[in-house]
Parts: sequence; C-alpha cells; structure tokens
Amino acid sequence: MSAAVTVSVVVVAWNGRQALARCLRSLQRCTTSVALELIVVDNASADGTPEMLAQAFPDVRLLVNAENLGFARACNRGMAAATGELVLLLNSDTYVEDDVIGRAAHHLIARPQIGMLGCELRFPNGRRQHTANRRSGIRRSLVERLWLYRLLPRGRRSAWLLGDYWEEDRDIEVDWLAGAFMLLRRELFTVSGGFDERFFMYGEDSEWCARLRRMGHRILYAPSSGAVYHVGAASSDLVWSEHERLERCYRGGLECYAALYGSRRAVLFGLAELLGTTVRWTVYRVAATLRPSAYLRGQAGFYGWLARLYLACARG
Repeated sequence: MSAAVTVSVVVVAWNGRQALARCLRSLQRCTTSVALELIVVDNASADGTPEMLAQAFPDVRLLVNAENLGFARACNRGMAAATGELVLLLNSDTYVEDDVIGRAAHHLIARPQIGMLGCELRFPNGRRQHTANRRSGIRRSLVERLWLYRLLPRGRRSAWLLGDYWEEDRDIEVDWLAGAFMLLRRELFTVSGGFDERFFMYGEDSEWCARLRRMGHRILYAPSSGAVYHVGAASSDLVWSEHERLERCYRGGLECYAALYGSRRAVLFGLAELLGTTVRWTVYRVAATLRPSAYLRGQAGFYGWLARLYLACARG
C-alpha cells in the first residue's frame, strides 16, 4: 500500500486530555499506510488540553473555541480546515492497535460508489458496539417495539433492523453510522455543509447520514477493515448522569426525525414510540410480577422511564 492518500483526522476535545493523548499516540504509532493530518478542535477545555497538545503533539493542528460549541459545530469547523482527500471524524476516547485507519481508507478509495465508511467499534474489553443502523421510521418503531420482528425470518430480520439484531460480521450498506467513527470523502462535507448545527450532541450523526443518503451518497459499514477501540461517553460522563445522557440521546432521535420529515410527521413518530414503549413496560411489569427477576424488573423500570419521557415530549 502507498502512503500517498492523506486522511485528515478531526477529533473534537472537551477535557479528557489523557484519553485524547492515548488516541493521538495510537494513531501516530499504528497508522503506516496513509499519511495523517491530525486536527483537534478544542471546545474550551479547562483541564489543560491545549497546553498538553502544544507540548506533546506539536505537529497536531489545534483549533481552539472560546466556548463549548457542541459536537456538530466543532466537527464542522474541523472539516472546513481539513486538506486531506479523506476526512475521518473520530471520538477523542478511541484508540487503535494496528493500521485500521489505513485499511479503512484504502477500502473507501477502492470503492468510488461509496461516500462514507464505518469500521467496527469495540469496547476495550473486546465487546462489540452496535454502530450501524437503518433509518428511523414509524413502521420500524412499531415492528421493533411490539416484537413483531420475531415474525420475520432471521436473515430478513437482521438485514432490515441492523442495530443489535445482527452479528455485524460482513460489509453492508447502511442508512447511518454513529459519529464516533465516520470516514468520508472530503467533498461530501463541501456539498452537504456537514452536520446540522442546531444539534449540540446526539442526533446529528443520523440526521447528516440521512441527508447524504437523500443526495444519493452511499454509506458502507465495513467491519472487514478492522476494529477501533472506543471507551464511550467519556466527555458526556463528566457532565451528565446515565439517565441524563440517555434522555439526550432519545430526544436527539426525535429531533432528528423532525428535522428530516417535519414536525407533524414527527408527532406521529413520537406517538408510535410512546405506544411501543408503553406496551413493553406493561408486558415486563406483568412478567416481573408473575416471575420476579432482576432482569424483568430492570426492563420494566427502563421502559417505564422511557414511556414517561416520550409522554413528556408528546405534551410539549
């Protein structure tokens, strides 16, 4: 392989300097088959991140924001500054153990019909993270929440739902990828404008991917490229509890749907989600009463919380 391809890696930082340093060191050490342009967009870190970068990583291009602009706006600033043929959006709490970035880049270059590519993400203990999905919709919500997918043949079920319903064991075109790893041709940012900056964090990745798909760009999930290790929610854990983070995630899903399809249709989508989660809460609550177990009580508690969240959203 030739290192003629340049990948501009855009990393958004907000505190968490130790994780960021590990990320950058692993990229510099392990990436051998492509040239890297490393760009860090700092969202007003208060833990000495810019100073650490200036001292330990003088070759990294640092863009400092005077305030925390959120993930979407910071990513857009980094992509606007990128000069590489390809751009990689990479979370600061990730690291690599081999030349997965190079393999992914050459994988994308060899497929001119593909505009964006994602690789496999794993937790440090090796457990796979589900990062490729189909687009949200009213029909899918009801099929999934009401367990109707169990009526489908296993192969069709996994291909239609993706998420955590399949083994993620093959390359496949998808509707959206999680923002922790998005490798794309730089012109996709130019023609689309990047993330919708109305989103602060959560929902922006699925909304952008949906817009790109509407424009005719194809998105490939390619676990054959290898794995990137992702700690997960390192920055958000500094601010939000697990429930607060989940609430932002689910609200982001509703906001993404509204941005794509309009507020009226989004109301119907929200009602479908409310119906499905209420049914699930009822079933798990009854099951936990008839056959007490920690799992059933946990599921009843989660879906009860989620149903209340969707009800609050429906009420405005």
